[in-house]
Amino acid sequence: MCKKRFYNFVETFWSVIIPEEPVFNWHIQFLCDELQEMAYYIVNRLPKPYDLIINIPPGTTKSTIATIMFPAWLWTQDARLRVISSSYSSDVSLDQSQKSKDIITSEKYQKLFPDVRIRRDKSGKGFYGNTAGGDRYVTSTGSAVTGKHAHVIINDDPQNPKQAESEPLRLQATDFTKTLSTRKVNKKNTPTITIMQRLHEDDVTGYLLKKKGDKIKHICLPAEASDNVKPAELKNKYINGLLDPVRLDKEVLEEARIDLGSRGYAGQYEQTPASETGNIVQKEWFGHISLSEFLAIRGGAVMHFFIDTAYDEKKKKTDNDPSGILAACKIGNQLYIYHAQKVWKKFPDLIRFLPEYCKTWGFNKNTSTLRIEPKANGKSVVQQLRDSTDLNVTETPTPTDDKAMRLNTCSPKIECGRVVLVEGAWNEDFIEEVCKFPTMTHDEYVDILYYAVEYFLLKDQAIPEGISKASFAGIL
Repeated sequence: MCKKRFYNFVETFWSVIIPEEPVFNWHIQFLCDELQEMAYYIVNRLPKPYDLIINIPPGTTKSTIATIMFPAWLWTQDARLRVISSSYSSDVSLDQSQKSKDIITSEKYQKLFPDVRIRRDKSGKGFYGNTAGGDRYVTSTGSAVTGKHAHVIINDDPQNPKQAESEPLRLQATDFTKTLSTRKVNKKNTPTITIMQRLHEDDVTGYLLKKKGDKIKHICLPAEASDNVKPAELKNKYINGLLDPVRLDKEVLEEARIDLGSRGYAGQYEQTPASETGNIVQKEWFGHISLSEFLAIRGGAVMHFFIDTAYDEKKKKTDNDPSGILAACKIGNQLYIYHAQKVWKKFPDLIRFLPEYCKTWGFNKNTSTLRIEPKANGKSVVQQLRDSTDLNVTETPTPTDDKAMRLNTCSPKIECGRVVLVEGAWNEDFIEEVCKFPTMTHDEYVDILYYAVEYFLLKDQAIPEGISKASFAGIL
């Protein structure tokens, strides 16, 4: 039964690698049958009818089916098959490969398929083979793929959600997809199976659909029924408008919508590459409070200051970015921005201005900090202020992600009402620049908004090793 039908194999070997009780929603059987149909052409070395793209939300067993179980099942059909699998992270790729290997070496698999055995001299995590000549090789986006050719290529999540907001990282994922396409035993026979969430109009799915068109079978299963479901007849399988009413019920989806914001939710769960509302941050997302109300609730909340220094005296004033400064505090779970301003000042004038600004907007010499990114003349500003003032000056860690990724990190916090602006004449310019990013000439407010959100709303979250804070915030 396992050999005859891939879905039976998944049911049988689920417990080998996953301790939790399975929830076999209808889409799991559907995806298994789709992969089994693809396997017919792979096993019989026939010209492939298409490449396959599967767009589906996180938490729907896609990687377990396609990247872990499918290669192990393919060896029950033909142990000579060679498989290349990839993901955005080498750690993820290796973990998937190891779980597949755990299935193959399990007592149950060896009892049912005793002819499929891992070679002792070729049994690593990232590259292993069997005694019949089959191989499993894993790689990751941006890595080298040399000397390996496969009968099937599985590209599982070539981008993580926040990488898709960076154009260089999107191009890296696209270029790597092109590289994978050259690692085929037979171009006419070897299919590429791409499994991912829609993250951007120009993500890997977008690139493949534009390039190959009718040479691709596109399966799209958003969390909620919409015109985006492909094939369209699958909408009839949705229960109360939900793809998986057990694991992705209304409560779970609402939590995801809050955590990810509308743009993140649109890509990862609706499978649309951008929110219909357009820009990263919307004007109506910001909360507002009058000055009198703010002063009444402020109490002992500590004011901190964030500055993005950018002035370069060697350029003309009209050619420069200004320095941006922001005063903010946290009350309860909300970030209150007391004031924000931009100034075009030469170094000596900026040094005289900053103590005055901080004093005006509530700097407490015992508890407040002035946080400066040490870029441009920032390091010199830090050194000079420490020497000549009693301000508590600290360096803000230089972000490793680009501005678009940082603003996307902030957007869910803004959208759920956790960023409140104290009403003032500065509000209009601040909102316009942030909400029209990246079309405005200057974007200092984007930088200092990120610094404030990162400090007050993100800094206490535990970041896994090897993942940037902006990326982790987007994943959460």
